[in-house]
Amino acid sequence: MLRLSIARCLTAALCLTLAAQALPGQDPRARLSPQQAQEDFDVLQRALAEAHGGYTRFVTASDLDRRFAAHRTRLERPVTSLELAGVLSETIAELRDGHARLEFDSVTIAALSTAQLLPLRLALEQDRLVVRLNDSPTDRFIAPGMELVSINGRSSAQIIDILLPKVSGDGFIETGRRYRLAQDLARLYWLYVEQVSSYTVVARNAAGQQVTAQMAGVSDAERRTSTNPVNTSMLQNTARLDGPPGRVALEFLDGGRVARLRVRAFDGQTFVATLDSVFLELSRRGTTSLLLDLRGNGGGVDEYGARLVSYFTTRPFRYFERIHVTTIAPSFATWLPQTFDSMRNGTVPAPGGGFLVTPALHPGVGEQQPAAPFFGGRIVVLIDGGSFSTTADVAAQLQSWNRAVFIGEETAGTYEGNTSGLNALIILPHSKLRLRVMMYGYWNAVTPVPGGRGVIPEHTVRLRVADILEGRDPALDLGLAVLTRQ
Repeated sequence: MLRLSIARCLTAALCLTLAAQALPGQDPRARLSPQQAQEDFDVLQRALAEAHGGYTRFVTASDLDRRFAAHRTRLERPVTSLELAGVLSETIAELRDGHARLEFDSVTIAALSTAQLLPLRLALEQDRLVVRLNDSPTDRFIAPGMELVSINGRSSAQIIDILLPKVSGDGFIETGRRYRLAQDLARLYWLYVEQVSSYTVVARNAAGQQVTAQMAGVSDAERRTSTNPVNTSMLQNTARLDGPPGRVALEFLDGGRVARLRVRAFDGQTFVATLDSVFLELSRRGTTSLLLDLRGNGGGVDEYGARLVSYFTTRPFRYFERIHVTTIAPSFATWLPQTFDSMRNGTVPAPGGGFLVTPALHPGVGEQQPAAPFFGGRIVVLIDGGSFSTTADVAAQLQSWNRAVFIGEETAGTYEGNTSGLNALIILPHSKLRLRVMMYGYWNAVTPVPGGRGVIPEHTVRLRVADILEGRDPALDLGLAVLTRQ
């Protein structure tokens, strides 16, 4: 049987990139009639109701129907493709599934690839947008650490109010949505606020003085090659605080007494081999204190998460309690024949309806074996709003086992699991907007199940831009203090 390899680490940027392979699309400025827009809406809603693995996981069917109907009424006038995308994004967000994210047609992607976007990268700190980096090739006035007051006359609060409802998140967690909004604000602003090439930016420095700058936009390619000197301290401190490069990176702190394991993504063909070498090195050194840094890790391959967890126990364990799917053959799926065969042969009917995935299809629902060498020392885990999907599953296991102290912010992924993995693509007939309908309803083998919240740290510590500019990482510092405390 074909085994479906599942990686769960979607980001907004990835969704946009994937859609570049779409069929020819609708000019984002062209208008769709109310009938066309509502037909696209109805196709999307039917696909979600038919195949989404967590359609009523956090919202009742009646409440979801009411919310969807309210969004549909917004399409009773002609709308552009981007206006439709905004309505659909807010509709999809009602599912409370952080993996469910609208993708764009090829025409919009082509326009976005050359668009002159806001030349700033930002952080969202409480209700404030704070400059992380200035990617302008000419402006030297707007510097990291400044608070963004307005863009083209719109206040930061107004911009957040427009964009945040369009960002999906797991359950009732806000950290992940806010993290994604900040990470992709320049693109979201262009998509849903205004398509312009220059920006009047008002910012406030630490002394409270306001600075106004006229800034030309930059393309994504120009942003990647930015060398603006105002970013020098921020970039240097970020690199130093982030630790050694690589998806899996090990360093020893506090004179070698504490190991910091930085896992940036659960992917890559060498992941398991690298992880094995890390724990062999910890065993060889006799390390008894581990700082597991999972901040900003958006997830990846399910089995890799289970592998990491397996070093922290000496007994066989369950990683996923179950994976539930609503249907094994969505009417709109364009899978290869072997995928249909695998779904049919690798599932069994679920008692309450739908189907349960068997270990033959996904090994994560089977019993997991402990890895060697076992690490039985003390563990502190650093988490934040970028800790999503597989990363949140790992954190949930460690919290369920009472194996670690957690520092940082609530994970973006829910403690009990999420809806992701296998998906079926739906392309809307008029706008050519796309959605990968997530089908696997993952339920982690954890207790207790709080209902729609992430792993909540014992110590809440938020990393601010000001901290990085000062060369400090308060969460890391507290983690070291906890581990070295007598």
